[in-house]
Amino acid sequence: IPLILKQAKLILCNSMSTANDLHAFYQIPRHKLFPIKLGFNNTSYYPLKRNRKKFFLIIGRHNPHKNLERVIRAFLFAKINNYKLIFVGPFDRRYTPRLIKIIEKLNLSHLCEWKGWIDDDEKLLLLNECHCLIIASLWEGFGLPALEAMACGTPIIASARGALPEVVGEYAYLINPFDIKSIATAMNAVINDTRCFEKALNEGPKRAASFNWTETARSIEQIIDQSC
Repeated sequence: IPLILKQAKLILCNSMSTANDLHAFYQIPRHKLFPIKLGFNNTSYYPLKRNRKKFFLIIGRHNPHKNLERVIRAFLFAKINNYKLIFVGPFDRRYTPRLIKIIEKLNLSHLCEWKGWIDDDEKLLLLNECHCLIIASLWEGFGLPALEAMACGTPIIASARGALPEVVGEYAYLINPFDIKSIATAMNAVINDTRCFEKALNEGPKRAASFNWTETARSIEQIIDQSC
């Protein structure tokens, strides 16, 4: 990969955060790095105006950088025993068993539900029924679930690291992903915010609409034309 990066004439980056990392870690000159805004399937993710249920949704793999252990411990710290955590993502024999053991040790098994990968229809339903999406990753190059949640008008608790702030802007409850108390405080804040669903429905789809594949394609065409 470093050799490919050095030989490439231009490099399209899915966020400014990714571009900054390529410059910092691989010493790629800035003039070769072109951040572009990605898009999402706006025919698959949109508000359904369903009644919100008492669960937090986490979408993604169970790799350590997804920071699920701290989310679990923050859930316990927040003392919200009338809510659940629903994890959507494939079982990983390297990481999932350890997370299950932590949940069992903390006596949270009855409040946690594990799902494998789901289709777009079920994900649309979960995004429209959850109280909030939590994406507390230590690093994300972009963060597609956050974009899909905004499109559904769903509140988001998001990490302040990586590219997530570029995606969510001021829409989300930003947290320090290394701080369990920060995550727990955001959980309680979104529960106690009586206008959170109204604000999310008003602001989320509008912000999500600015991430458009047609505009992405036009940006790429322009970058290529100017570089040739």
